[in-house]
Amino acid sequence: MIAGMMMKRICFVGASTTEGMGDESGAGWPGRLSHPHRDRIIPYNLGVGGQLLSEIRARAAAECRARILEYDLGGIVLCSGMNDIARVDGQSRTPMRRLQEAYVGLLQELKEIAPLIAIGPFPTLTARMPYHSEMTGLDLDFRNDDIAKVDEVYKTLAAENDVPYLAVFKGLRASDAYAASLDQNDSLHPNGAGYQLVAEKIAAWEPWQQLVSA
Repeated sequence: MIAGMMMKRICFVGASTTEGMGDESGAGWPGRLSHPHRDRIIPYNLGVGGQLLSEIRARAAAECRARILEYDLGGIVLCSGMNDIARVDGQSRTPMRRLQEAYVGLLQELKEIAPLIAIGPFPTLTARMPYHSEMTGLDLDFRNDDIAKVDEVYKTLAAENDVPYLAVFKGLRASDAYAASLDQNDSLHPNGAGYQLVAEKIAAWEPWQQLVSA
């Protein structure tokens, strides 16, 4: 910590890809992203695997408030999960209208607590679907076409609510290295190398740089 400077508290909110599932180091992209700033921020990983946006919304504001004591000394990074759009028997788990309501609710509630930025969903290896979730007991069909569509929805909703949004889907989908990281793991969650790619994309983004600046 730099003498005389208060540490910023940064909360990372999301599901399993925020939690860092599949990263052999346990750091996930939040840990990798935060490490270079360890002298000025205190990171809190609030990712919970398997949760829908409505479930994340039910806990996120209270969990962030418990950690961020002053608006200007905090920050929140919301990484939208993909569990809502996974298909079960051909149907998305959450209808689009309810999904949009949950996302907007999260944006509005979290940005009242601290400066908020949002990260879009990540691609999967669609050809290896369905993914069997031990948490839910369901066979979940994650399709990149569905993820691409909801990425645009989230991007629009974030803009309407004045929240900076980083769409990483297209860049990661075009990355052979990210595809390899999925292939070497479970096809839904990357390994550490994949999470490092995510961290590097966010690290180069100006809203993140502003969030962690003094």
